Amino acid sequence: MKASFKVLLIFFLCLIAGYTTYLASTSIKQQTTSRSTATPQVALDHEVEQVIEPSVTEVTIGMIGDILLHYPIYTYPDFTFAFDAVSEQMQSLDFLLANQESMPAGEQLGLSTYPSFNSPPHIIRDLQKSGVDFVTIANNHTLDKGEQQVLLTIQNLQSYNMPYTGAFASKEDQQKARIINVEDIAVGILAYTYGTNTYGTSHPDGKDYLVSYLDEAKITADVKALRSQVDFIVLSLHWGEEYNTAHNEQQQQLAKNLFAAGADAIFGHHPHVLQPFEWIEDKPVFYSLGNFYSAQPWAGTNVGGIARLTLRKTVTANQSTTETVDAHFLPTTVVRDVYNGHVDAPAFRVMPLQQYGNQMGWDNAYVEQHIGLPTWH
Repeated sequence: MKASFKVLLIFFLCLIAGYTTYLASTSIKQQTTSRSTATPQVALDHEVEQVIEPSVTEVTIGMIGDILLHYPIYTYPDFTFAFDAVSEQMQSLDFLLANQESMPAGEQLGLSTYPSFNSPPHIIRDLQKSGVDFVTIANNHTLDKGEQQVLLTIQNLQSYNMPYTGAFASKEDQQKARIINVEDIAVGILAYTYGTNTYGTSHPDGKDYLVSYLDEAKITADVKALRSQVDFIVLSLHWGEEYNTAHNEQQQQLAKNLFAAGADAIFGHHPHVLQPFEWIEDKPVFYSLGNFYSAQPWAGTNVGGIARLTLRKTVTANQSTTETVDAHFLPTTVVRDVYNGHVDAPAFRVMPLQQYGNQMGWDNAYVEQHIGLPTWH
């Protein structure tokens, strides 16, 4: 009886031990399962918190001043020699504009100098070879020889695939937005002149597309129409007082108004001499770039240069912004000290002012102080 009781007791104790082991095993499995199902949730939270890095693009754009072909310059059959000494700097910019002030309509209208200019079309070819990507043709000489000069000039520009703005062949041509993609930055370009020597602020036969006049309301409307299509808007303005090395209050106020309307940078010309640079609310104004290539004989009119802006476009998940982060100016001068093989007298050419030294009182240090920007090389 005692033996049977002992056997029964041992059996009962083993049963309890087995059940306890089962419960412990089940608990461990549940904990393991719980941990394994939580792991993917931690990974998912980590993916959501990842930050997208912004995309940043930087380019350089710039402009040279007046291309004004007086006698004897307009007689040259080739102009590449004239820009050889500065072509490396011109080509180093990602995008370069020029103010083609004497209209290159060609021999059909007769080549001529001041006061009624008409230039040979190969100036377009040679500017292009030297690094110019775009020309503006809104200035006081646009209509020197009337409507036909504008139409022939545009034909010549198109034959060299040179983009242009400021004067147009038709209403349809005028309505085409001038947008240049400089790497990943869409740059819109508009150009205007205060008037013309032959028509004032009117147009031949009322054809208002032949030249764009500097009317604030019109420019504001054009800027606002272009704003949503581009990252950056450049204005080329033919304005100011000739041969005055300072801008005036009207120009400054107009610049402020046009920036408020949505423009991003202003390149000015017409005075034929350099005027100071200014930042207005972090936006750049070159009031006058002076002459880049001409035969005007005075010290100030022989000095010009290459304006350079560095643009930065930043794209994030939520927005895209483009701003000017730097500005420089390379002073140049026109000298008459070489033969180009086609003329009997020494020919006019452009060279860095720093290389030349002193141009009748204008040297590199003076220009840096006058403009208010450092030189680039």
